[in-house]
Amino acid sequence: MSTSSQRGTLRLEELRDSFDSSFSRPPPAQREPGEALLRLRVGRTSLAVRLGDLSGLHLLPRLVRLPGAPASLLGLVGLRGQLLAVHDLSALLGLASGEAPGWLLIAGGARRVGFAATGFEGQLRASAEQRHHDAASSPHPLLATRVSLPDGTLLPVLDVDALVRQLLEEASRST
Repeated sequence: MSTSSQRGTLRLEELRDSFDSSFSRPPPAQREPGEALLRLRVGRTSLAVRLGDLSGLHLLPRLVRLPGAPASLLGLVGLRGQLLAVHDLSALLGLASGEAPGWLLIAGGARRVGFAATGFEGQLRASAEQRHHDAASSPHPLLATRVSLPDGTLLPVLDVDALVRQLLEEASRST
């Protein structure tokens, strides 16, 4: 009788130790296939941006317009103690726009740049097999990469790094 009780106690201690040690182990690495993309609406066009190209996505805060600024520069916003220039993606990409932007994307690493988009439509993952590069039929050179969606449509992917470089080069030439 005591042998059965001792086995039960040992088993209980073993289970408790296993449970307690599970908190000290790092979680198992979970790798989802493909690259994470944010699906946005810019004007009347849906497009995607690589999540890795952004450092933030926020509801568009109150903008302070700059007199004499180009049409694509919507103004400045104060975000977490920093001033950020916000550019209208629909104007930069030459896409038709009918609604005011409601979302702010932050890109650019150390030299942060804000981009305004009309809507946020969700997140998706795309594998390398789903990505295609087709500059010839692209509405804009920065939208030459497209992702095949399950319904067969092609979603353009914005080259955020190239757009930031382009804006910074234009800004350095004008000063």
